[in-house]
Amino acid sequence: MDNVYNLDRINPPCAPAGSEDDTGDPHFVPAPCQVACPVGTDAPSYIAHIWDGKIEQAFEAITATNPFSSICGRVCDAPCEPACRRADSDGPIAIRNLKRYVMEKLGRDHHLPPLKVSRSESIAIVGGGPAGLTAAQDLAEAGFAVHIYEMTDRLGGMMVWGIPAFRLPPGTVEEDLERMLKRCPGIEVHLKTGLGEGGVTLDELKDKHDAVLLTIGAWWGKSMDIPGAENERVIDGVEFLRRINSGERPELPDTVLVIGGGDVAMDACRAAKRLNGGKTVKVLYRRGPDEIPARKEELEDAIREGVEIIYNRQPVGVVEAEDGFALSCVETSLGAPDEDGRRRPENIAGSESDFACGLVVLAIGQSAESVELDRLGLMNKDRINTDWQTMTTDDPRVFAAGDGAFGGSTIVMAMQHGHRAAYYIRAFLDGISDPMPYHTPFKTRRVAVSQDPNWEVFPRIEQPFHGLGDKPAAFPEIMSTYTDEEALKEAARCYRCDAETGSSDYTVKSREDIFVMARTEPDDAVTQRAILEKRLALRDDPFGKDVPASFDDLVFLPANLSRLVIDPYRDPCNVSTLLCETLNIDSPFIVSGFDDAPDEVKAALAEGLRQGGSAYVGQVALADDVPWLQLIAEGDKADDRAAVQIHCPDAGKVTRVRKATGVPQGLAVGLADLETAIEYALENEFDLLMLLGNGPITSQWPELAGGPDLKVIRDTLATLRRMNREEDIKIAFFGGIRTGTDGAKLISLGANVMIVGLAMAFAMGGNLEDGSIVFHSNYTPEDRTEAATLFLKALSGEAAIMARCTGKTDVHNLEPEDLRSITLQTSKSTGIPLAGARPKAVSE
Repeated sequence: MDNVYNLDRINPPCAPAGSEDDTGDPHFVPAPCQVACPVGTDAPSYIAHIWDGKIEQAFEAITATNPFSSICGRVCDAPCEPACRRADSDGPIAIRNLKRYVMEKLGRDHHLPPLKVSRSESIAIVGGGPAGLTAAQDLAEAGFAVHIYEMTDRLGGMMVWGIPAFRLPPGTVEEDLERMLKRCPGIEVHLKTGLGEGGVTLDELKDKHDAVLLTIGAWWGKSMDIPGAENERVIDGVEFLRRINSGERPELPDTVLVIGGGDVAMDACRAAKRLNGGKTVKVLYRRGPDEIPARKEELEDAIREGVEIIYNRQPVGVVEAEDGFALSCVETSLGAPDEDGRRRPENIAGSESDFACGLVVLAIGQSAESVELDRLGLMNKDRINTDWQTMTTDDPRVFAAGDGAFGGSTIVMAMQHGHRAAYYIRAFLDGISDPMPYHTPFKTRRVAVSQDPNWEVFPRIEQPFHGLGDKPAAFPEIMSTYTDEEALKEAARCYRCDAETGSSDYTVKSREDIFVMARTEPDDAVTQRAILEKRLALRDDPFGKDVPASFDDLVFLPANLSRLVIDPYRDPCNVSTLLCETLNIDSPFIVSGFDDAPDEVKAALAEGLRQGGSAYVGQVALADDVPWLQLIAEGDKADDRAAVQIHCPDAGKVTRVRKATGVPQGLAVGLADLETAIEYALENEFDLLMLLGNGPITSQWPELAGGPDLKVIRDTLATLRRMNREEDIKIAFFGGIRTGTDGAKLISLGANVMIVGLAMAFAMGGNLEDGSIVFHSNYTPEDRTEAATLFLKALSGEAAIMARCTGKTDVHNLEPEDLRSITLQTSKSTGIPLAGARPKAVSE
């Protein structure tokens, strides 16, 4: 076979449009395949577990976000595979086939412990398809009682009524449903109970339940507005498949025409080919082969089974005469793009032709219908009127999802709708009026990278294809799964894009280049030159000429270079901090910036501060039992609940601050009013100076504007020392603190406590979007609390390590002599000497 690592691998291909591409990041997680999956399946991890022979762990990674994993192992449209980085070389990893391999190993017999109902609220879900069932599982796992109202005699929606048994055996659907219902006994199913007359009304559901989710599906096929379309030999493709899946095996005429190019068209034509009588089956599609929406694999399999695909044909009428029945069509060409971006097919005049046939199956789209919802004004033509941002309808207690709300989609997209709807329903029942936007949770598992030595030359392994089989009308399954050996070889092909295997000098990107270099012949001058040019490409100086002072340009001197170590080396390092006479905290780091964060985030932070023994700085308190340093802007009222009241005067108004009584007082000040503020604070016996290295702390995320101005702490300490008042007031510093090392450096410069803002937001899952911090739903409250607690511990622990390195057992014993600058600008801004530099050079 051709060498995988050719010239094209010098620059790895980007992921397809619509997928986030993180190749520029040396730690690019999630992998492109995971980003492309609407439910965020951790494909790299389960593939790695297959190679390791850890099938149970692979099962966990597969089913974590996908309740229909056995089904998807056979019929998922697999958007992950086009996103695979190996797709542009010798073919993508067979991610779907590997999923089937795992599910056939464990899917039927592996069950998780049942979950109890722990909430008093209940939810009604109308429709038992993939969207409704996914939402049901999520809500049941959250402790709610869930009632599913399904109009047919079985659950599954289009998974059981729309996909023929040769692609999806009924037992596979039952396997996933059984696993779900055993896991979630709080789900109660009401079969043969539709919405409206003869079933249950929406008002009845609202009386019985606290919220309603409508997942009614797009159950009805669309017709064509052409002469003769009402003929009994022109049938709906959705109804055709539904009859087959209910057990019927109708006798077909010799020639069958299927109109359309999507999933329903492919299933209908292949089903017709298997039924008695259907000798000739043709698919007519109004656009060309590059535009047909059918999955490439399904299209190729249909052709292998003898189905003829005819492109650029548009039906214009049904012709019925004594000597036969035909569909009249015209040829088409592609015109200007339509509203959906696809080029509109335009009829070519004079190109009419008739296709003789005995049956026409229309597979041109689906629609939702509901007399009950139409009566209540909740329908918008053929869909439920639904807001995608909140999954709500015009009734605040009624939500909607799936094909009935947003049009036809795939199973995995319907599952994403279900996850999304469950998230917003839970927020509604929790009383959260403005929840964080839903975000598909991308989670990874730490799995070691270990592969077959020949992984780079293994070709993609396809599952055995059986076609029509010996008894086509019995709908035997068209494919069988991998053997153990085949699964191992296919799993070994994975690039493991989720895993960083080196350091900042040897990234995954570098690894790809090295593979190319190792497999390139010395006399291949073109490739060798391309490799060399890439490795020697000049890069712009990322810092520029005017490098601002930063924490990164301060370094600690080890103890043996700065002094005789007096502190006992093995004693624990103290990090507790006396902020004022009435407030002693367990850490020199406190937190600010979350006044306007979502309530869920503030509650999680409050618990993290409790566990971490820290405090909060803000204009509002997080909780009564979390120490609060109140920021008082002009016009704000002081609150006696505050542990410290910190006044934040406007520029030039420092001396107008009036000290309250009974509560420790602080003064927030920047470089402009520094000397006046220090004199005023000392004169009025303030307890704390808050130095603003990044501008007003009361503004929204001021640290996003740039790095902190370190001159403010330099000048503060210089002023206090000149006045011989250094020990008379505590100093807090706000601005740009990211790590415990940053905090240790500030303590060395003279600070007593550090205020962390932006770094804590990132630690708790905040994202930088449009110049601000936004929190999404991809972390649970418990995740955020744990993140806040661990981050505070990490800050204190890292600061303690820096102190120990300088021979101290108390972080507050750090001093300027423990530091050196490595740039002139930082030396000038902090007063910390630069080794080897002339004092004049530093001052200039």
